[in-house]
Amino acid sequence: MWDWQKGYLYPMEQCVDDAKKALTFARDSGLKNIPDLTLGSDQVLERPESGTIEDTVAHPTDGSRLIVAEALKATPEKPLVIISGGPLTTVANALVTNPEIAPNMVVLNLTVSSYGYNGKDAWSPYIVAKKTRLVEWATGNFWDKNSVFTEEHFEVLPKNSFCDDMRRLIATDLGQANQLGDGAALVWLWRHDCWKNSKRRKAVWRGPDVRFEEVGQAETADVLDIPRSETDLKASREEFFRVLAMPQLFAETEP
Repeated sequence: MWDWQKGYLYPMEQCVDDAKKALTFARDSGLKNIPDLTLGSDQVLERPESGTIEDTVAHPTDGSRLIVAEALKATPEKPLVIISGGPLTTVANALVTNPEIAPNMVVLNLTVSSYGYNGKDAWSPYIVAKKTRLVEWATGNFWDKNSVFTEEHFEVLPKNSFCDDMRRLIATDLGQANQLGDGAALVWLWRHDCWKNSKRRKAVWRGPDVRFEEVGQAETADVLDIPRSETDLKASREEFFRVLAMPQLFAETEP
């Protein structure tokens, strides 16, 4: 959704090509149970003049329809957990077209910046924060360079196309700066002590962006924020490599 006002900087075709490349690496390296791609949103949700979420014009896609279908199977007690590694546009579309699914979802995301990166489609995170349960990692912050990984950490992984591509990436400036990228919530799912504390925030529209601002104890919150300072980076690294170094993870592939 970056620079959408100028015609979008990254076209859908480029995103799909990148995803297909990663999918091929994973499957060729023996990873199992990886679903095919389902395409999500390719345009932002624009804030209506009324400022009312219900007046938003939706642009449903196969991705948003898949979210609706899975959320309808869930319950508030056993919700659909969505980990978003990018803008929340597809999730917001699902909530606009089918608002009844809101109680059945928990969404984890890294907006990173109020009007950049995953927050570039600002109306979408505002919708998600207001309509369902949203957990944000490190609101307004991102990883420090080499704060979780260094190139040497990846030498323990097997030699295959999937791990080789991670070794390629961590050697670049992009890899050294992104570190866990949007994957902080993936690590937390299996090792809860990676996140040591949280803050309550509310979503406030500051046009053209959304801000997640702290609230007092008596105020209603929209977002649960996990501060970067309350993240155990060592534990995150240990869990990441505990999984990826499992001998059984990469099944034998046919020659």
